[in-house]
Amino acid sequence: MLVALYVMTTLGPASPSNAVEVLRVRAVVHDLRYSFRALRKQPAFTLVAVVTLALGIGANTAIFGIVHGVLLRPLPYRDADRVVLVWSHWTNWTRTWVSEPELADYRAQSRTLEDVAGFTTTSFNLTGSGDPLRVRAAQVQAQAFAALGAAPIAGRVFTAEEDRPGHDRVALLSEGLWRSHFAGDPSVIGRDIQLDAATYVVVGILPSSLRLPTDYGTRAATELWVPLALASPDPQARGNHGLNALARLRPGVPLRQAQAEMDTITRGFQQSYPNNYDPEFGATLVTAPEEVFGDVRPALLVLLLAVGAVLLIACANVANLLLARSDERRKELAIRIALGAGRARIVRQLLTESLVLSGIGGACGIALAYALMRALVILDPLKIPRVEELGIDTRILLFAGGISLAAGVIFGTIPALQASRANPHPALKAGASTGWLRHALVVGEVAGSVALVAAAMLLTRSFARMVSVDAGFNATNVLTLRTSLPSTAYRDAASTVKAYADIRRRLRESPGVEAAGAVTGLPLKSTRGDWGIRIEGDTGTSRLGRAADWQVVTPGYFEALGTPVRAGRGFTDADRADTLPVVVINESMARKFWPGQFAIGRRLSMGGNSQWLTVVGIVADVRHRGLDEPARTEMYRPHAQFRYGGSDAPAVTAMTWVIRTAADPLAAIGSARAAIRATDPDLGLSEVATMGQVLSDSTSDRRLDMLLFAMLGGLALALAAVGVYGVVSCSVAQRTREIGVRMAIGARPSDVRRMVLAHGGRLGLMGVALGSALALVGARLIRGLLFDVSPTDPVTFGVVAAGLLAVALLASYVPARRATRVDPVVALRGE
Repeated sequence: MLVALYVMTTLGPASPSNAVEVLRVRAVVHDLRYSFRALRKQPAFTLVAVVTLALGIGANTAIFGIVHGVLLRPLPYRDADRVVLVWSHWTNWTRTWVSEPELADYRAQSRTLEDVAGFTTTSFNLTGSGDPLRVRAAQVQAQAFAALGAAPIAGRVFTAEEDRPGHDRVALLSEGLWRSHFAGDPSVIGRDIQLDAATYVVVGILPSSLRLPTDYGTRAATELWVPLALASPDPQARGNHGLNALARLRPGVPLRQAQAEMDTITRGFQQSYPNNYDPEFGATLVTAPEEVFGDVRPALLVLLLAVGAVLLIACANVANLLLARSDERRKELAIRIALGAGRARIVRQLLTESLVLSGIGGACGIALAYALMRALVILDPLKIPRVEELGIDTRILLFAGGISLAAGVIFGTIPALQASRANPHPALKAGASTGWLRHALVVGEVAGSVALVAAAMLLTRSFARMVSVDAGFNATNVLTLRTSLPSTAYRDAASTVKAYADIRRRLRESPGVEAAGAVTGLPLKSTRGDWGIRIEGDTGTSRLGRAADWQVVTPGYFEALGTPVRAGRGFTDADRADTLPVVVINESMARKFWPGQFAIGRRLSMGGNSQWLTVVGIVADVRHRGLDEPARTEMYRPHAQFRYGGSDAPAVTAMTWVIRTAADPLAAIGSARAAIRATDPDLGLSEVATMGQVLSDSTSDRRLDMLLFAMLGGLALALAAVGVYGVVSCSVAQRTREIGVRMAIGARPSDVRRMVLAHGGRLGLMGVALGSALALVGARLIRGLLFDVSPTDPVTFGVVAAGLLAVALLASYVPARRATRVDPVVALRGE
């Protein structure tokens, strides 16, 4: 491809003379043959240049492939920029859910949004054909498909009539589930399936590419879609914020106009329902691309800049090699000029050699890019959307060809122009050196390396500090998995509580299991909401703003997760529905609501519930939202006592089991499956993972940033070291006579070594000074990727500066040693 581009560029516009065209083609072919022959004669030079270019081009192609696959490919929605999610925000919450009355008001009052729809995620036990299968499902309102611009590949979507309580037993299958579980049988449409022991009718198949915008941050995509089927909401019941919401901007309406309207609507909420909304309450509209890519886009764009810098360093390195090669070939080029070769002819020949080098380097770079992208897929970073779909396609190949051509021109132009200016008479005698230009290129290489190594070290220190944070639990030898009891089979709280107690007993009796317990939301993997609380003794105003995140857990959960009990006790089997209502709180909640007091024995109530709960234990803070997020106030209720409503309301049916084992936790999967099936053979498992994997997933984006920048920084450092070595070696070769004279008149080897090291040290010092300034500017670009480390951290910059200077001196040491072995007699005789 590069050869074709070169031929087209060289030939220019078509000539009316066929003979002239033939001559020009022959000239191009001659240049190419000569270039390949010249490169074969210097295999060491060719190998170093090709490897250098392959590394630079390969890294750029890989990162571009990631950016293209993740950011540039459109989302599977019609006019994705017009699809918006509606998030609530208030004090201590920048992005959370909406309530049913709010959703109804947005639909009724908004004139800038259409197809406003609520949705949530759940899971079902799919039974009736083989072993029970736990499938991830979305409960959506019928308007959601119009909002997303989604259409089925077979059948139809829900109707408004089916999105009502009592009429909602219809389902849509994802293409993946349809093919894997139903063998792609088209007759499945219209067939009954069993979901949580209830009968649903399949009405359509959705394409495998369709995901909810909130699916992209999870490993499991939605496989099943059922109606949300909300009843008419009570306008006063605004406290239960548990729904996601999406909509579509009306044609011609910009986002800012829709946001202004939402601000007006939510101010009306505050005026009409002052007891339900604090002054910070509002609604935020987020476009689907921003929702999916918002967190990852800055990191990928910074990486794109970083690999661009690596390519420039690689080009500078190859340009240095070509300049050194030009010095070696100065007599050859001078003879050609003396024999009548024009400047343009010399430039064309040397550029041809550069383009051949870049073409070979580009081909190798594509292979390297493919390997890097495959490695990224294997790493499977959770927070990079669609990473599993990455691959090499035509656009990526065109990008690789384009940067290969650009690189060939960049690193080949200066050496070619420099060589073409050679005066044949001085060149035939001794030749002029291109030393100043080579020095400038090396200083630039070192400067770029300083900036990249500094970024890599900042991210490494940041990651090290984050993983050293006390998460509030011990992830070693812990297995997690999720189960859900179907409401059709477990119609009251007593049967639900008994089933979970039976599963826990069987798990605890399984070989190798040390502790087992269940929780509504697993730390680092789920988002929890808060619940307003009232503390015994509160006055009317002191209770405002009191809230804490909440969890429902079974006995054994704290022991299984390894969360220490700081005071009091955890839950036991004695905490039944007919015993004293109790609650366990975390240390942050104890400090915030009972400062300077002993919280054990204090009482609180949740929301408008008049039931008093007695604090019986205080546990360590768990960083539920992430290691880089501070722990929030949190309270835990025992599963046997908690009800969503009154005393007749159901118990929690969907929970995640946490199982601590004596050895490899994955070996306990079989025992866990057997324990659950022994309780109910129709129950399936889902989201099976070790807690170590959950912890790793929560930091995968920062780990990937660190690894990629470390790779780029190491590559830049190696290129800079090669550049310094090449320049100093060339300087030693050119100063052979001078060194011989110095040693002839009494200079000691240590003096010569010091002189050469000083040369390399000066280059390194200038590069470090310039690079430190660049690094200070560049560090601001990665500020959002850092945790507990300043972008101007003096330790980092000091270590990087000293390290790069040491590398420059080390790269100069071999030429320095070689210089001390110069024989004065031989050096002077050679002149």
